[in-house]
This record gives sequence, C-alpha cells and structure tokens, in this order.
Amino acid sequence: MPSFYVSAPDGEPEPTGGVSAHPVDLTGGGDDGGGSTYRRVQDGGTDLREATRRLETHYRGRRFRSQSGGSPFEYSYVLAGDDRLVMQTSSFSAPMQGEIPFPGQYIVAWNRSGRTTLHQRGHTFTSEGSTPFLMPAEEAFSFESTPRRNGMVQVGSDFLERTAAERHGGPSQRVVFDYAVTPLPEAVAAWRTAVGSSAAAVVAEQASPLVRLEAQLTLARAMLDLFPWRAVDVPVGLRTQEAARVRHAVEYIHAHAAEPLTPADIAEASGMHTRTLQTSMKEHLGTSPAAYLRQVRLDRVHDELLAAAPNETRVSDVARRWGFGNFGRFAGSYAARFDEYPRDTLAR
Repeated sequence: MPSFYVSAPDGEPEPTGGVSAHPVDLTGGGDDGGGSTYRRVQDGGTDLREATRRLETHYRGRRFRSQSGGSPFEYSYVLAGDDRLVMQTSSFSAPMQGEIPFPGQYIVAWNRSGRTTLHQRGHTFTSEGSTPFLMPAEEAFSFESTPRRNGMVQVGSDFLERTAAERHGGPSQRVVFDYAVTPLPEAVAAWRTAVGSSAAAVVAEQASPLVRLEAQLTLARAMLDLFPWRAVDVPVGLRTQEAARVRHAVEYIHAHAAEPLTPADIAEASGMHTRTLQTSMKEHLGTSPAAYLRQVRLDRVHDELLAAAPNETRVSDVARRWGFGNFGRFAGSYAARFDEYPRDTLAR
C-alpha cells in the first residue's frame, strides 16, 4: 500500500535549505514486528510556494494550494520514528487546502493552534480546538486548514491491526474507526498522557528496540481507546485505491448486516449503480452482494452459537434473528460454510 506521509533525508540539502523527500513505509514492519528502520526528517523555510510544493510531496497529496497573508511566512516540519509508528510536528503560517488520494496508515492529529476541516465521501468534519481527530485511512479526502501548528501520530496499518487483534481476539483485520466522533474528555486526557510518556522513546534514535516498541504499543493501544472502532474482514485485494468503492460496499454490509438490506441499498451507500456493484463484486470477490451478505450473516450466527449456552439457546431463534426463515436451507448453507451443522457448533 502507498504511504501517506513520505520523506527521509538523503543528506543533500536543496537550495531552499531543506532535504529531499523519500518514501517512509508505514504499512507494516514485518511479521515478527521487527526490522524497523529509524528515520528522522527536519524541513522548513520561508518561501510559501516552495513550502506548499514540499508539503504536497511529504503528504503524497495533490492540488495543494495556499494563500499568502499580511505577515511573513514560516514553515517547519519534523518527523521521527520507524516503520511501525512515527510522530510528527509541523507549522504552516498560511491557509492551505488540498487532496489526499489514498492515505495508507492510521493517523491521529491535533492542532496546537488553528483549525482543520476534512471532506470525505460527502461528510465534513472540523477539528475543535486541540482535541485529537482522525485522518481517514485508505479513504480519499480533501482538506482545508487555517494557519496552524499541529502534531500527529502515524501508525503503520499492519502494526495497528495486529495490536487491535489483542482486543477483538480474531485475526489481524482492517480497523474501521468512527471518524465523526468527538473523543470523551477522559479519553483525551489518557491519550495526552500516552503521548507525553512515549514521545521520547519513539523519536530518539538511541532508544533501545525494546523500549521503543513498548512506547509504540502504548500509543497504538491509546489510539484504539480514543475512538470507537470495529475490525472488518476486508480481503487484501480490496485495500487499494482502485477497489475503494467495492471495499465501501463490503464495509457497509458488515456494519449493517443486522438490518434489512437490498443490493440497491448497498449500491447507494457505496456510490455505485446496482448493476455496477454486481459486476465489481463479481470481479473482485467472485460473488454477488446478496451472497456476500448471506455469508456475513452466517458468520454472525456462527459467532453467536459459539458464545451461547447450549441449554439456553435455540438454533432456530438465532437463525431467524439473522434473517434465515427457512431452517432446512439455512442448515445446509451453514454446513457448507463451516463443515458442521449449527447444532454441533452450539454443543461445543
């Protein structure tokens, strides 16, 4: 996956006094959690046009535009960390707007001064004071900001998803946050404590690998405590910019599987015509929206039966709750998917 924030010094200063940008891979860090490479980037200047161009490169964005004001312009940017997690601080003393096509990691940001507005799939969010907020992950968005000073914690997708698996108990899966939620004051306080206690170990090059990893885990867990989220079993092939709309459909199905849904509902939610959705899901997943929804509901039945008390639960009641009215057909579909009958799952 492409990364959102890029840059690492190559040691050759540019005429403006900054450093050239190179990619920072924030999508993983290796299956064993090791192999991380420390990076530190420091950049800045007083040329508004050049600063705008450089930020567009740092952020892998497009159509970045800024406006000059009456005061002298200043810009600074510092990033430090490794493939699992980096921390960034920046300041930009002019209004700016732009687009981010496909941010490839999970990001919490907060403004020390100024305001940021995000536009994503018809929804608009504006930051409130210094309260932390989320940048969309693997979702194209546009933004506009006033002159600002801000901080960010950027967590590699593989690292955060493996950390989230500690909570949900399943395999590592895509984490879908509720971007519109304003965190509770106690959660914000806990987040700031985590940032304060972990920053030195994250950004210091000489920090030991074990100390750095523990600090990164503290921040990743605090991020999961800051906003509501759910793990969604999204096929790897859908986690690309090209397959984004099909992924939206899949995530909508997972989020609303307990509600009455038609293929037309799913298509509308993902911004496609029904026939286009049918074709796209067949191409990417080899199935139809209705069949995929049925699979998700079978999975929910399976989860409920595994967690249920055999003497207190009837399989038929659980099946009906998830929309399966014909019990014989349901039992056959269940056995085909899980290689056992629902009564056997309940008895485990």
